Amino acid sequence: MAARPLVNDALWRCLCPSFNSFTSIRGLSSVKACLPARQPPGAFGERLQPSSGRSRSVSSIACISNEVDTKPGPQPGSPARTNAQSIQRPHPNRHYQRGPPDLVLLPTADLYERLRSDAAAGRYEEVFNAVKILIKDRRERPNIRLYAAMLHSFVNPEYGTAGKIRKVLEEMAELGVDLDAGGCHAVLEALAVHPDYLLREEILTYMKGRWFTLTDRGHNMVVAGLLRDRLFEQAIQKIEDMNQQRIRVADWLLDKAVWILLDYGEMDEAWQLLRMRQQSGRTTISPPLWAHFLDTAAKLCHVESVTHIWTTRVIPGYLKPPSATCLHVLNIAARTSNVDLATDVFRVLAERDTVLMSFHYEMILEAYLNASDIGAAISVIMIMAEAGIKVDEASIYPLYVYLKQTHARPIEAFSILQTSHTAGRKVPTAAINACIQASVHLGRLEEALDIYKALHTVSPAGPNIQTFNILFQGCHKAGRKELAMFLVSEMIKLGITPNALTYDRLILVCCHANHLEDAFLYYEEMRLSNWSPRRGTFERLIELGLAHDDAKTLQVLEDMRICGYIPTRATKISVKEKFPETVAPLNDGTELP
Repeated sequence: MAARPLVNDALWRCLCPSFNSFTSIRGLSSVKACLPARQPPGAFGERLQPSSGRSRSVSSIACISNEVDTKPGPQPGSPARTNAQSIQRPHPNRHYQRGPPDLVLLPTADLYERLRSDAAAGRYEEVFNAVKILIKDRRERPNIRLYAAMLHSFVNPEYGTAGKIRKVLEEMAELGVDLDAGGCHAVLEALAVHPDYLLREEILTYMKGRWFTLTDRGHNMVVAGLLRDRLFEQAIQKIEDMNQQRIRVADWLLDKAVWILLDYGEMDEAWQLLRMRQQSGRTTISPPLWAHFLDTAAKLCHVESVTHIWTTRVIPGYLKPPSATCLHVLNIAARTSNVDLATDVFRVLAERDTVLMSFHYEMILEAYLNASDIGAAISVIMIMAEAGIKVDEASIYPLYVYLKQTHARPIEAFSILQTSHTAGRKVPTAAINACIQASVHLGRLEEALDIYKALHTVSPAGPNIQTFNILFQGCHKAGRKELAMFLVSEMIKLGITPNALTYDRLILVCCHANHLEDAFLYYEEMRLSNWSPRRGTFERLIELGLAHDDAKTLQVLEDMRICGYIPTRATKISVKEKFPETVAPLNDGTELP
């Protein structure tokens, strides 16, 4: 039956002044020119065959109705068939027979109810078959219930699109079928799956003009569409407005909002929603959401949420985070000096018999140092050594960074190490080296020497090559060549083999003391071991050789190029000025300028 006409009288215009019965729906088809042209009616049935592998085109109720109108009706003298007769003897070749056979046997009222339920479930093909039965067999005219069901069925993620929704709305405008409140809500629900911000705003404006009330579910669908459009600020503002207006925000919507915000790294907004839901106490938050939130927050270093979730969910035993998440939380604890959090992460890891590695201890060491608890930090180093974990300069680098900040810390740390040794703890040499290096960095070479002299009384392993390299660095800064030579003899006496850094710093010590011959001796010995100095050492040695007019400088320059360091223009000019008759072309074919 045809849709009831709208009485546009003076009372209606007074109650709803912004409504225009002629242009209200046509405003929704403003983008009609951007859409492809309508396909011929004859091809419509073929496009929606279930066996087709192509994407479904939008259904046209008008096309189905036109097919019925063009068929010859019953002759004037022939008896008209009742609905029961037509239901009992359907044509065997009709397309809708391929759908569920029970649809054909349903009465019209029940078929409309089935149409509504199938549309709400997103069963597009069932809806389309039911519409064909109603129009072709039951001779129903296109009406708002059919169109609303078709629009609602576009919630199906496979068959629905925002373009198809617009297409159906244009067809309704052409036939003069006005959207009612149910149809508007069906469109909003479909747009929550297939977002189109402009069309959603047109529908909301249309509803406002018709004075249609947006239901609680409709508000939730608007928020869902905003989330799909990635309009996070508007979605959160909409949720806050709903709470203020006492409109129920569905639990599934809050879950979806938090998951989407976490996926896009919007931690502050996600945390705001989670706290809002937790404080309401209306429903419980699922454990998977808690676990995913903790993992994402730990990766993105969101301190507030990590601390809260760990305190309220992990410590009571409601949540068991995986080891990877624990590692991220431990990293946050180290950065924020949260010793309690770091200690509890170790408890969780120990309960699951996790093999603790060096990087685990490094982070809890950093947590104690950032909290200025040097005693506990050194205890961690003792535990590492006693657990058989290699303790070297790299693993306890945070200790050196902490000690070099003030003059009193190196000797304070060494005193704690002495006390630990007296208590029977195993003290690694690397910890004492950190104290020596901090003293050298602070320009307190004598203090560093005092620590070195007492080293063998604290660490049974004694000094190593790193110990002497640190002291050679201090000798270079202080210009103490005689001390460096004494330390060289100490190395030989202890049987410690030098490395490349040892020779490099001894060359710098000799250059600083203006002893070119000793510098060249260490350089030649270094080259015999297939080691090469650093770039700065090369340049300092060349500079000293030029000052003494030593021809060995040319070989040093060539070695520098062979080692991959490109001499500066000033260096090459200085060499050419000193040795103009002996300068040969470089091996790369370029002349010295």
